[in-house]
Amino acid sequence: MKTILKSKQNSNVLGITLRPEDELILCCARAKLEDETVQRIKDLIQEDFDWQYFIKKAGFHRVIPLVYPNLNNIAKGIIPNNIFDKISLAFHNNVNRTLLLSGELIKILRLLNERGIAAVPYKGPALSALLYGNVALRPAGDLDIVVQKEHVFKFKHLLAPYGYEPVDKVTNAEEIAYLEDKRKHTYSLINKSKDALIEIHWRITPEYTSPIETKHFWGKLEPFVFNCTKISTLSLEDWLPILCVHASRHRWERLNWLCDIADLIRVQPKINWDSVIQLTHQLDCQRMLFLGLYLAHNLLEVNLPVEVLQKIEADKESVALAYGICQEIFTDNQPKFLAKTIYHIRIKQRWQNKFLYFQSFIRWLITPNKEEHSH
Repeated sequence: MKTILKSKQNSNVLGITLRPEDELILCCARAKLEDETVQRIKDLIQEDFDWQYFIKKAGFHRVIPLVYPNLNNIAKGIIPNNIFDKISLAFHNNVNRTLLLSGELIKILRLLNERGIAAVPYKGPALSALLYGNVALRPAGDLDIVVQKEHVFKFKHLLAPYGYEPVDKVTNAEEIAYLEDKRKHTYSLINKSKDALIEIHWRITPEYTSPIETKHFWGKLEPFVFNCTKISTLSLEDWLPILCVHASRHRWERLNWLCDIADLIRVQPKINWDSVIQLTHQLDCQRMLFLGLYLAHNLLEVNLPVEVLQKIEADKESVALAYGICQEIFTDNQPKFLAKTIYHIRIKQRWQNKFLYFQSFIRWLITPNKEEHSH
């Protein structure tokens, strides 16, 4: 496929005139930089900068793990010391947290393997190692692990002697009903002494977001060496639609999700685009894929094949949604509750799935749940 090269970085993206601080975040939020991007970073820092805005925005978008190494290499001597120290502290705090979670993840995966439970780390330090070759380049939060649905409660009981307990106390009957509820997709365990939260997934996302399930990739798992330990993971090609579905569920509100997608495409240039697009069409998450690709192309200068970009631009709804998301990322015009709901209906292409979301939304209005519809 012929590739559309990224356009020259400028301060106007998808109808938004970027502040220099926002443009610097976009330039730095990448694992590897090209020479022209390095020069643009130097040029931007010469301007009258609002460093407090920069730190606040980079922190909100959870991209300091990517931003700091680039600033440290390129601009350490020209950034005010107090500002650089704040960015450095945030980066190293994340490193410490990541190392703690990486060690915990290995222990848990080994334990599951010993008991015959197949498990795949979802996002987290394992994905960081896979995409960036460095666990410290993604933000550290909780640990997400995917297992088959029949292993969820076995997983729970297995971790009980190690200090993990359910976040919500429910009866056995309520647990069973919870697992069968198609609006649910995670079961949360917490170890308070380690400040570690584990999200056990048996689905990638609630069914009202996308019908994508573990069965669509479970037979294609690949070995991956993480922290000197052999684990199972997905191919980068399989990660692509999953990451787009996850970010779409949260309405692309944080740039770090988009950074993952952008760097995945950079490190895996031989993606079988026809296969990925066909799969997302079958699972009604094609517009989520298109939106992620279009944002990555325009905001993070990701190269896309001509045919892929043409398919995206032929779907006017994907383009319109990209303009709307960009408006929200770089302005203070945050979406209202109704606008978020409309987005989740527009991002689906099949009417039955639009209706499924709307039905779930009405049910949530009647019996709200803090986890559900965290748009």
